[in-house]
Amino acid sequence: MSDLNNDNPEHSEYPDKPQRGKKSVQKKELVEEYRLIPVDDYDYSDEEYVDVIGILKDLWINRKSILTVAVAIFIFGVIIYAGSERMYYSEAKLMPETSSTSSQLGQVFQQYENILGIQRRMEDEDIRVSTYPYIVESLEFQIDLMQHEVYFSDIDQRVTIFEYFNDHYNQSFVQRASGFLYDFTFGLPRTLNNLISSVFTDSDAELPPIDFSQFRDFDEPKMVDGRVRSVASTLRNYITVTREPQTGFINIGMSLPDAHASTEVVIIAKKLLQEYVVDYRTERSLNNLEFIETQYEDAKTVLHARQDSLAAFQDRNVNPVRQSLVVTEQRLQMEYELAFGLYNTLARRLQEARIQVQEETPVFRVHEPATIPSRPSQPSATRILGGSVFVGLFLGIASLYLRRAFIKYRDEFRNKAPKPYLT
Repeated sequence: MSDLNNDNPEHSEYPDKPQRGKKSVQKKELVEEYRLIPVDDYDYSDEEYVDVIGILKDLWINRKSILTVAVAIFIFGVIIYAGSERMYYSEAKLMPETSSTSSQLGQVFQQYENILGIQRRMEDEDIRVSTYPYIVESLEFQIDLMQHEVYFSDIDQRVTIFEYFNDHYNQSFVQRASGFLYDFTFGLPRTLNNLISSVFTDSDAELPPIDFSQFRDFDEPKMVDGRVRSVASTLRNYITVTREPQTGFINIGMSLPDAHASTEVVIIAKKLLQEYVVDYRTERSLNNLEFIETQYEDAKTVLHARQDSLAAFQDRNVNPVRQSLVVTEQRLQMEYELAFGLYNTLARRLQEARIQVQEETPVFRVHEPATIPSRPSQPSATRILGGSVFVGLFLGIASLYLRRAFIKYRDEFRNKAPKPYLT
C-alpha cells in the first residue's frame, strides 16, 4: 500500500507512459520556506517610518533652547515693528472713458463678440489706459508732482513735496540702521569714495536752489540735480497706479508718513494724470485745430480784401459800358467767390476740429474718492509679530537638529582614520 500511495512518480508502480507525438515536460517545484520570528526580536531599523511621539518628546525635552531662539527672534521682530515708519495709504479709484467711437460696425462687432466666440483686438483706448502707470513713473511727471505744495501735519505747514523730503523728512530707526549696514557692507566702496570726496570739498557750503522752470521742456539735454532724482525715486516707491483688468478702473494710491498729505497728494496726482492723458489723447487733434485756425484767419483776411476790392470797383462803375470793365468785374467776382468758398470750407472744418477735440478728450469719473486714512497701513503688526513667532520656532527647531548633525559629523571626522591615498 505504501508503494501505491507514494507521491514520487519515479517510484510509482504505474508509471506514466509517454504518449506518441508528445514530448515529456519536467516540472520543477518551488519550495518556499517560512520562519516565525517573535515580535520583540524583530529589528525595525531598516523600515521607513516617522516616530511622531518620539519627535514631540525630543522637542519637549529641548524646549528651553527652542524657546530661547524663538524669544530672541520675537524681540527682534518687536524692535523692527517699533522702529518702522508709520505709513498712511490713501487711494482713489477712477473710471476712465474707454469706449471707442470709431465706427458703428466696430460697435456692433464689440456687442456680439461674445456670442460669436471671436477674440477681438485690444482697442486703442485700452492700450492708452495701460500706459497710465508709465506716465506716473516718468521723471517729468515726478518733477511736476514734487513742485506742488501739500500740508504736512508733522511740521504743521504747507511746503512743496521737494522741500519736505529735502529739509523736513526724518528717516525711521529701521531705515537708518539698514542704511548703515548697507553703507559698511555692500556699499563700502561708495562710502569710502564719498568720505574721500568730502575731505577735498567744502561740506559746509550751501547747495544752490533748484530752478524747476528749466524742466518744462526736455527737448534739449538737461542736467538733473541729484536731489531732484532722489525725491523722484522716493515718490516712485510711494505712489502706485494699477488697473483692474475686469472693470477697467484705475487705482491711484499714495503712501506717506502723514495721513492728510497722502490724501492730498493722491488728489494732485489724479489731476496731473488727467492733464497728461488729455494732452496725449488730444495732441494730434489740437495740432490739427491750431493749423485750421491759422488757415481760417488767413482765408478770412483774403475774403475781406477780395470783398472790399469788388465793392470798390462796383461803386466806381455802376453801369460799365466798356468790355474791359466787365471783364475786370467778372475777375473780381470770381476771386471773391473762390475766397468765399475757401473761407466757408475752413469754417466748417474748424467746427469739425473743435468737435473732434471735445470727443477725444477723455472723461475721468471718480468712482471712489480719496479719504484721509484713520490708521497706518504699514507696518502690519500681524505680519511682523506673527511672522517673527513662526520664524523663531522654525529656527529654534532647525538649530537643534543642525547642532546635533554638526556634533555628529565633527566627532566622525575626528575619529576617522586617514587612508593612504598618496602611497
